Parts: sequence; C-alpha cells; structure tokens
Amino acid sequence: MHYPHIPPTSEIESTWVTLSNRHYDPEIGHRLYRRYLDESVLAEKLGYDGTCVNEHHQNAYGTMPDPNVMASQIVARTEQIYVGIIGNALPLHQNPLRVAEAVAMLDVISGGRIISGFVRGTGMEYHSLRYNPAESRDRFWEAHDLILEAWTKDGPF
Repeated sequence: MHYPHIPPTSEIESTWVTLSNRHYDPEIGHRLYRRYLDESVLAEKLGYDGTCVNEHHQNAYGTMPDPNVMASQIVARTEQIYVGIIGNALPLHQNPLRVAEAVAMLDVISGGRIISGFVRGTGMEYHSLRYNPAESRDRFWEAHDLILEAWTKDGPF
C-alpha cells in the first residue's frame, strides 16, 4: 500500500528511512486507506479467493505498519474472501504471544478466513525502528516457534 503523494525524488533524500512525516497528509491517507479497503471488497465481488496485507514502516512504499488492523477492516467488510497476512514482521514485535493472540482472534472473528505468514522485515525498518539487524534471524525463529506452539499445543500457555 504505497503513498504516491510525495515530492519528486530529486527533492528528498530518500523514500525509505529518512522520509519526513511532513510529507504525509492524513486526509489523503484516509482516502487511500478507504480505497485500498474498497479494492478488497471489490476483489471478493469479482470472485477472487483472497487478498493480502503486509507490514512496513516509515516509507512511502508501505503505509501499513499494522497488518492486523488492516486485516480486521477487510474481515469486517467481506464475507468469503481469505485475508493473507504476509506478514507480521516478527523481529519487530516485542511480544510474539500478542501476535499469536491477534491473528488467532482475527481468524475466529472471520470464521477461519485468515492465512498467516511471517517475515523478518527489511534492513531499513530495523534502522528506523532501532533494532539490531544482526539479531533478527534469532528473534524471528524464536517468535515463530513460540507462536506455532501457542496455536497448536494445549494450554494454558
């Protein structure tokens, strides 16, 4: 979900990491979010099986810092289409059990229409959110395994 209303690249340092929030207009953002949500509704009407959301931070190419929020909006507006969360960037989350709970809750609310995938995120996001990228692989697998365990083993967890 990109934000196309930024100055030409010749006028800004970067569209990643150092893109100032002064270039973002919340009214335009509101219209874009509504449009993207409407596109998912249209996809269902056209017979598509699914639509996807992802997580990106602080850049013009991914204005979706919380894919679970966007997925919840799509689930509320549709009845049959699957919603792929591809995905929550696990190393960027403090508590993986919160991710497990949120995705499980969405799946129950949707009647089983959530498809969940996980990603590590990008180097630019580690920089802008101040995470050490050298720790991302270990953080990812620890969170991944914990979430799968929470979803598949008897509790309490």
